[in-house]
Amino acid sequence: ENRADLTKEAGPGSVALVAKLGGQKWKAMSDVAKKPFEAKAAVAKQEYEKKMAEFVAAGGVKGKRKAEKAAKKTGGESKKAKKDARAASGQPKRPPSGYWLYVTEKRESFEKEAGSKKGPVIAKMAGAKWKAMSDAQKKPYE
Repeated sequence: ENRADLTKEAGPGSVALVAKLGGQKWKAMSDVAKKPFEAKAAVAKQEYEKKMAEFVAAGGVKGKRKAEKAAKKTGGESKKAKKDARAASGQPKRPPSGYWLYVTEKRESFEKEAGSKKGPVIAKMAGAKWKAMSDAQKKPYE
């Protein structure tokens, strides 16, 4: 109800400022002034709970969106869960690419040359050398 007034007071484009100002005004209000808003909130909550009960009774899953959002944020299933599912399905593992065969074979020499065993350092060096190789040099790995 008071959002337009708060937006005018806080200035356009600042949602956080409007929310902060609204919170300050709410704290400053007396219990009598808060009463109608709390009554509306209670009615809305009862209506929501009734609709949610109907939704669950019809076969809906409570909290599904929240779970899906969390799964999306974390990247869905864990790598281990995906790996275990793939192993359980009996699906054969994909063969490594020519590049990965090359990196696996030459990893020790890359580590000595780089003076490091860190993956990103090795990968960067291996990638640069792989790109510099001719097709004839890549042939044994592909």
